[in-house]
Amino acid sequence: MKKHFMIFGILCCLSLFVFPIHHSSAAPMTLRIASPYHKDSLLAATTKIFLEEMQKQSGGQITFTEFWGGTLVKPLEVLDAVGKGVVDLCTGLWIYAPGKVPLGTFEYNFIFNDPNRRTQSKIKREMYETIPALKEELAKYNIAPPFIFGPLSAYDIISRVPVKTLDDLKGKRIGATPTQYAPIAKAIGMAPVLSPAPDFYERLERGVIDMAFCGKEVLHMVKLHEIAKHFLSVELNTPTTMSLWMNLDTWKKLTPEQRDLFLKVGKRSEEVYLDWFDQHLKKVDEDFKNKGVMINTLSEKDKKQWAAVMPDLPAEWAKEMEAKGLPGWKITDTYLELSEKAGWKFPRRWGQR
Repeated sequence: MKKHFMIFGILCCLSLFVFPIHHSSAAPMTLRIASPYHKDSLLAATTKIFLEEMQKQSGGQITFTEFWGGTLVKPLEVLDAVGKGVVDLCTGLWIYAPGKVPLGTFEYNFIFNDPNRRTQSKIKREMYETIPALKEELAKYNIAPPFIFGPLSAYDIISRVPVKTLDDLKGKRIGATPTQYAPIAKAIGMAPVLSPAPDFYERLERGVIDMAFCGKEVLHMVKLHEIAKHFLSVELNTPTTMSLWMNLDTWKKLTPEQRDLFLKVGKRSEEVYLDWFDQHLKKVDEDFKNKGVMINTLSEKDKKQWAAVMPDLPAEWAKEMEAKGLPGWKITDTYLELSEKAGWKFPRRWGQR
């Protein structure tokens, strides 16, 4: 009997090495987390998923006070709110502060990039891990390196009039955002009308614009499929827009173990988000079908023709960044190299000096 107890004891000791039990030596902490968007909205998904994953992984050691729907931070306030410590974490969006963090939206300039969202997420994460200026740009405003790199879908077109080819787009008034897409539209004779996505519906309904550029999920979110029944898959650009940012002072207060946990949960949340987004787009496609939206795809021939007459946005952006003392060419060259390494071929050569 004693021998059996001895063997059992030895096995129990060994199990501690095979199956380690993780206990944090740090005191429990409560952090403030916010999003400008409603908790169940598309644009808050990265933040909500991170929160859920952290609650699973932290074992109750890290809890959160939640502020959703712009109750504490509005979209244009995100950068300053995080940096000044109004909140500890918040949905991060580079696009709302292009004057302060111009490097963070670099991928928007690469027209007809790879529409594979997992590839885009991987590329942007790798670039932030290998190009110091990208993290330094956020650190300047007291923000830690991003935890999540969450893509949206490719920019496509929804229209009140039938559209199938490049010729169908000529002369049409198109709601467009961001501003750098205006010359892209003008290159084929379209008339861009700079508009934030929430204004698309009213402007389409009133006939101010004929169509709108944006990701399919955003076009659906603002309900354009109710009044515009023609969808053209263009895959103009697939951006990695969504992130999660932490105040740098909060980050510095974390123990090494806690930092590792946040980084681990960030990567895990990114994977969960990408799976969730796939399922969300399936629901969008089904709703488009049920609402009678006619779907067409721009031909590769038309894409090449369009790309050929566009300005070289990556080169223009690189030169603009270099004039500010920022590594525009380094970022441009790296993005193109990583895209090609992933097997993607652009319809024309971008970033020509």
